[in-house]
Amino acid sequence: MRERKTEIPAWKQEVVAELKKLIERYPVIGVLDIADLPASQFQQMRQRLKGQAEIVVAKNTLVSLAVREMSKTKDPKLSELTSFLRGQTGVIFTEMNPFKLSKLLRDSKISAPAKPGAKAMKDVVIPAGETDFSPGPVVGELQRVGIKARIQAGKVVILEDCHLLKAGDTISKEIADVLPKFGIMPLELGLKLRAAYEKGMIFAGEALEIDEKKTLEQLKLGSLNAFNLALNINYPTALTIGLMIVKANIAAQNLAINACLPVTEVLPLLLAKANAEMRGLAAAIGSRNSQALDEELRNALGLSAIPAA
Repeated sequence: MRERKTEIPAWKQEVVAELKKLIERYPVIGVLDIADLPASQFQQMRQRLKGQAEIVVAKNTLVSLAVREMSKTKDPKLSELTSFLRGQTGVIFTEMNPFKLSKLLRDSKISAPAKPGAKAMKDVVIPAGETDFSPGPVVGELQRVGIKARIQAGKVVILEDCHLLKAGDTISKEIADVLPKFGIMPLELGLKLRAAYEKGMIFAGEALEIDEKKTLEQLKLGSLNAFNLALNINYPTALTIGLMIVKANIAAQNLAINACLPVTEVLPLLLAKANAEMRGLAAAIGSRNSQALDEELRNALGLSAIPAA
């Protein structure tokens, strides 16, 4: 009995063929986590990225098939992307480098209302003070989640600041119902980059999430330390050569002055030094016997002639 060969449906073949074209065309391929992202927000973010990146959502098996086939012709390293294909996945294709792509995706996140069971992305603090709530059941709702509230002069007042949530806390149904009353949306929805491929390298998503401000500070400090080191060990570079020449020139001048070498550059300084020493000696002599000095020198030093005894 012959084994029946399973035929791949035409639509699957078309999806794989389209993925292969995109992998061939773009230098950077990323794997996205699109779990818990509503369709409307996904389309909104897809529209924001239009002209900068293309996003394709397909079954992981089809993406894996396309990646493995292209790894045979484009780059064997591509096959490592298949290890990141799990759960709800999207594939992003772009010409920007993975670090810029990661930053773009982080900046494209949007705030969303709280959902029971979700993790808070940031701390939530309810400040003390009057509210716009009408007196009624809302006071009990606030008190049930730990917010100290009561009615004063016909208004609902929060008596003290309440640290309602910390980043990472699980949001309960009661808290999820209360937060919209304050206009607070503690969730951030967006496309998360699990990994990206570029020029034979695979970057994990976590490695691409860098603190730009901190990194720039570190680069500035490293650059300054390198400059100081090169200058102190007399290592010539485009940045240090100018100062090294100035430093050497000053050292040469000091040497010539201390050795009393009559070279053109320091001769005026040597003459000025000799003149100062001569005037100092003359002043010391003149203080004892001004007659020992000629009239010009006495006048220069401000000494008056003392008649000889």
